[in-house]
Amino acid sequence: MKNKIDPKISIIFPLFNGEKFLKRNLDSIRNLPNLENLELVIIDNNSNDSGIKVIESYNKYLNIKLIKNNKNMGFAKACNLGASMANGLFIFITNQDVIFPKDFFQELMNIYKEYKKSKEIIISPAVIFEGDGIHYFGAKIHFLGFSYTPDVLQKLPKNKIVKTTQRITGCTLFMKKKLFLDIGGFDSTFFMYCEDTDISLRLIRQGFRIYTSSNPYLIHQKHKWTFSDFQYYLLERNRFIAFAKNINNFKKLIPYFILSEVILLFHSIIIKKFALRIRIYYELLSKFKLLKILRRRSKKEFVLIPYQKLSKTLDPNLLGDLKEIKALKIILKFFNYLLKTV
Repeated sequence: MKNKIDPKISIIFPLFNGEKFLKRNLDSIRNLPNLENLELVIIDNNSNDSGIKVIESYNKYLNIKLIKNNKNMGFAKACNLGASMANGLFIFITNQDVIFPKDFFQELMNIYKEYKKSKEIIISPAVIFEGDGIHYFGAKIHFLGFSYTPDVLQKLPKNKIVKTTQRITGCTLFMKKKLFLDIGGFDSTFFMYCEDTDISLRLIRQGFRIYTSSNPYLIHQKHKWTFSDFQYYLLERNRFIAFAKNINNFKKLIPYFILSEVILLFHSIIIKKFALRIRIYYELLSKFKLLKILRRRSKKEFVLIPYQKLSKTLDPNLLGDLKEIKALKIILKFFNYLLKTV
């Protein structure tokens, strides 16, 4: 059959108060060809809006498996649950607020067939903001645990580009279901944020290659750059956990960690999150034994990644718009100079 998607793919995403995004999301899935080869696994994290009713109205059009939780278990654990209950040979993990172009899975399978050799590969296609530039088109992982897309908000190339990357995004993750489960899925310690950095590092440590592409790509319905205190807390706390679990030469890098935290403390004062940052340090120190346990377990799985294989330069977009903060930009430039010498 022309354009047949072979084999079956399970689209998985957690749902939390996503009613305003669901119609466009589900309509885009409904418009995909060969729906008989697609399964939709949605994990509701105890939403309090009418999102479930929207989903149920699509049961006659789509093959939907709806899992209802009585609490919010977070992104990582919800995706693991969805993957364990999926029927597809492949899984595609995404978000509730994306839009699928019509040829998305045909193009994705073409890349998989072309680039997969003897070992499995992972593909994380680009994501663009609706009516705007790049949200994700591959990402760097810095040896201090930071991870970011360097060309964010730039225009996505019109020509088809497939390239390797250091990190997937949880918004677009395509891989064999068996591989995802064999590697342990996402680490639920993270709840949300940085679980994609952690799984990427675990995959790289075991010799798997991660690809991203400019075609196909997904469209992100929302464009939000401000973070709530809860989001900031998780992003910064989880960065330390990802580092502790995956990166070698911990003791050698301590001085650079301290220097980076001095910069981030200065930054937290500017963005009025200083107290929150102190709370993050307090929690990490109080759970230092847990971090040591996580690191020990991770070392048993596979050799920790040498920091030299990761990025050595921090991008200013990690701190937001620095145009009006000249002192911070000068400090970051000097810090990058030091990092390159490590």
